[in-house]
Amino acid sequence: MFKVDKLSLKAIEKLTYDDSPNFSGIVAGECKGDMWVDDLDNPNIALVYSFAADSFSILGEPSNIQIYNKFKDFLLENMFHQLKGKGIDYFEFSVESEKTKPYILDIFNNQVIQSEDEYILRKTDKYNGNNIVPDGYEIFKVDYEFLKKLESGLFENKDFLAERLLESWGTYDNFLNKSIGYVAVNQNEIVAVILGTARFKNIIPIDIETENSHRKKGLAFALACYFVNECIDNGVIAQWDCMDSNIASRKTAERVGFQFFKKNKVYWFDI
Repeated sequence: MFKVDKLSLKAIEKLTYDDSPNFSGIVAGECKGDMWVDDLDNPNIALVYSFAADSFSILGEPSNIQIYNKFKDFLLENMFHQLKGKGIDYFEFSVESEKTKPYILDIFNNQVIQSEDEYILRKTDKYNGNNIVPDGYEIFKVDYEFLKKLESGLFENKDFLAERLLESWGTYDNFLNKSIGYVAVNQNEIVAVILGTARFKNIIPIDIETENSHRKKGLAFALACYFVNECIDNGVIAQWDCMDSNIASRKTAERVGFQFFKKNKVYWFDI
């Protein structure tokens, strides 16, 4: 397996999936992440890591069992050692192709593999209901002017926004050209963020987080309403991913009007 930054258009078409913008966006070079492929010119399988999702995904549909065996060897002899070196003792992944999934699960049939459903929801129209910003908070779009204030030191916790933005996009300019973001501010502190952390074609997946001491006040709902309306104004569709165990996240998405799009499984096992 070879670590790569760019692929040919033919390879991108072979390894990407419209229903997986988090990882397909990385393969297509739209957003930041790590990628390994089995062949530089004509890849059959790719391992992709998303900083925003903090997880791996396996893309491609090889038909040759030897490709899967070599992929397993790469994980055992290389990737798992890298993860352990970072203090990570498990491998978490998804598989984008239903054809590939049985092969991947089979090559690790000696592992105790755990899994959880991930729900993927999308919203293709504006939110037209009431959106009341809680008292004491202001909502700002993350645009050029806001980023100038961020870099000037106006906010106490710059990294709450900057780190996740740069992890996904590499530079502020890339983010501004390709994505959307909003923040909730209380005095001089950023207390909640919603960002598009990837993009593939016209789909933007969401990363949303509220600081613990400011939760259960309606900030996530308010930010999501601003975000989806901005998406529609710009001709893109917002995607909300949440694990089955994160009931609160799914309820917030459904309250904004996100609709079920598909269900996927996330797997993990100890290494």
